[in-house]
Amino acid sequence: MMKRHLWLAVALASACQFTAVSVARAEEIKVGVLGLFSGSASWWGTEYRRGLNLWMEQNKSKVGDDTIVLLERDEGGVNPQRTRQLAQELVVRDQVQYLFGGSFTPNVLAMADVVNQTKTPLVIGNSGTSSVTLKSPYFVRTGFTQWTVSVPLVEYAAKKGVKNAAIVVADFATGYDAIDAYSETFKKAGGKVAVEVKVPLGTTDFSSYLQRVRDAKPDAVFMFMPVGPMSAGFVKAFKERELDKAGIQLFATTETMESDLPAIGDSALGTITALHYSPFLTTPENTAFVKAYKAKYGPGALPSIASVSAYDSMTLIAQMIKATKGKKDADKAIAAVKGYAWVSARGPVSIDPKTREIVQNVYIRRVETIDGKLGNKPIDTYKSVVEPWHISHPEVAAK
Repeated sequence: MMKRHLWLAVALASACQFTAVSVARAEEIKVGVLGLFSGSASWWGTEYRRGLNLWMEQNKSKVGDDTIVLLERDEGGVNPQRTRQLAQELVVRDQVQYLFGGSFTPNVLAMADVVNQTKTPLVIGNSGTSSVTLKSPYFVRTGFTQWTVSVPLVEYAAKKGVKNAAIVVADFATGYDAIDAYSETFKKAGGKVAVEVKVPLGTTDFSSYLQRVRDAKPDAVFMFMPVGPMSAGFVKAFKERELDKAGIQLFATTETMESDLPAIGDSALGTITALHYSPFLTTPENTAFVKAYKAKYGPGALPSIASVSAYDSMTLIAQMIKATKGKKDADKAIAAVKGYAWVSARGPVSIDPKTREIVQNVYIRRVETIDGKLGNKPIDTYKSVVEPWHISHPEVAAK
């Protein structure tokens, strides 16, 4: 009898403990975070983490009475199969209500089936391929597309007198988007494309590709390389092979990120880029964001497109949580952010209700020495840019 009573006491205690945990967890809303936290592209994961953690600190990990819990997983590189498996585990086993992340297009696309079958909103932090959001009604993008930044860049260059240009891109999906965006926009502006050059991923010696550019004798080069060694290597090689002295001007997008400028050095000076963010924006919102970022991560730290994207993604997820009162309801959550607008560190932004793409300013920037260090100084603004590919390809978007 004593043993029976003891067993009952243990069982009741366990039941009470389970109930207490269940009640506590009922107030938790889990967000699965997928990023590159290791390997050569771990910059993305680090910056995602910084943006997420800054938002969590400023909001005390709360949306109303609900507590947000972040569950972080490493994509491990461009690895669609692994990313799909991690997304499935997060949704099915860990019961996350929202997903954030995806560092490259193949990984994002790999999650479409999981997202669609489980009706789990995925806020895309980075994927430059415009068609991605067509793959799921539960995809929302807070990063940018290559079309979004390429079109203003070319329009600016044409306005400044560029008539004949070469296009040099990394040979993968987003690079193809860059070619299409640069080429279509430049031809509409009356320009001529002298040559298109595709550079294999992982290239470190750009001499043969730059020779093809030199032989074509363009006024300018429109380039696209992934953030990191290829970007730094190409910009340095462009200067070292003296294409600038041959009268060829370099136009870029993400290739002179503040994280890459120390590796590029003074070779980057004067390079014109188009991007939706610069840590040197002088708006009150960005000034406050940079101050908070430095206070948390050190006086030499600067926020980036990745940390801003992560921070803004939490703002968007918070809006979904408010709209659904913390319950899992993907359709209601997505409906709540269509047309949603707020002021970000990057400027005024909103979610296009038709495409679920972010509408945002694109800044023309020039690499200069700022406070003793190289940085991208905004010199012009294209306001409230609606994702151009969806406008240019309505027949594809409608399918």
